[in-house]
Amino acid sequence: MIAPTALITGGSSGIGLAISEQLIAKGYQIFSVSRNPGRGPKTPNFVPLEFDLFDLDKIAEFSEDFMKQHGVPEILINNAGYGAFYDWASFPEEQIVKQSNLLFTSPVLLCRYFAPAMQQRGSGTILNLSSLATLYPLPFMPLYNAGKSALSSFTESMMLEYFDCPKFIDFRMGDVRTKFNQSARVQARWEQSSSMKKAWDRIEWQLERSPSAKTAADQILKTIEYGKSGRFYGGGFFHRVFLPLIRPIFFRNINNFILRRYYEVKNREIENF
Repeated sequence: MIAPTALITGGSSGIGLAISEQLIAKGYQIFSVSRNPGRGPKTPNFVPLEFDLFDLDKIAEFSEDFMKQHGVPEILINNAGYGAFYDWASFPEEQIVKQSNLLFTSPVLLCRYFAPAMQQRGSGTILNLSSLATLYPLPFMPLYNAGKSALSSFTESMMLEYFDCPKFIDFRMGDVRTKFNQSARVQARWEQSSSMKKAWDRIEWQLERSPSAKTAADQILKTIEYGKSGRFYGGGFFHRVFLPLIRPIFFRNINNFILRRYYEVKNREIENF
């Protein structure tokens, strides 16, 4: 019997690794795409693939080669991502391009090649891991917020076209206790305003009190097993249930006022650098 396959971007660390481990336990063959393929479970059911998702020109070649060698996967999970935390006036231009490419363009291109192949075969699921930041943006992380929001909107659009197969899932994850902040590109502390320092400290505080990657993986796999396209939320109860429930109540200006107070972000005109 041939094992079902799953292609996961960033499957060797954090949420991606937790998903990989749980799918392996269910009998899946995992193909993990990353720039550092040396990490991950030491088992024949975990196959690391070295590929740089920033290299957009080669995604078509990668996708076609993968399907020739391994067939069309049963599951595609676009999980890879990272954050960049800067004051907008200092936001590096290369980070604008890199985050846009990794968080939005590369998963869209993977969907471009794998979704039609899944439809032709008659089965398959694509889960795009977006973020609760689509509703509640994080301060000083505009490209992360924008990239995840764009991916979420794209996934909703795919549900219109592929209403039967493949299944498309927009999974809006809340905070999860991983090494995400350690891998983020962060403006030097001495260059940060007092607002930035307070906001980063709050983000760090949130992360340390968030559910584990294993809990997040449990939620994601239950959603896939549910077998339906749609928008779903993950994380702790507050992020998974309460915040999405109350969001329609707030007008945008009220929502932003609450976020500014929570992260202690001051008006730029009165900020002291």
